Amino acid sequence: MPLKKKQIVVPWDLKVGDDKFIEEPWILKKGKEYITIETNNNNKGNFYLQKDDEKRLSLSALQAKLTYYQLIEFGYKL
Repeated sequence: MPLKKKQIVVPWDLKVGDDKFIEEPWILKKGKEYITIETNNNNKGNFYLQKDDEKRLSLSALQAKLTYYQLIEFGYKL
């Protein structure tokens, strides 16, 4: 029997006027660590992810969404 998980809405799916709308970049924090997610303007549908001051990674929309879910599960807060 599959487990039912609470559906988490990613911030980039929200539009201006929605209840929890936040402009980018979206910064997830946990203690002193932070992870920044922003859209890749050069390649529509892709995102950049950067932890603290490390190298920025380019992710597809699906990878960004799954990574966002995992970070929330690990205790990061938007």
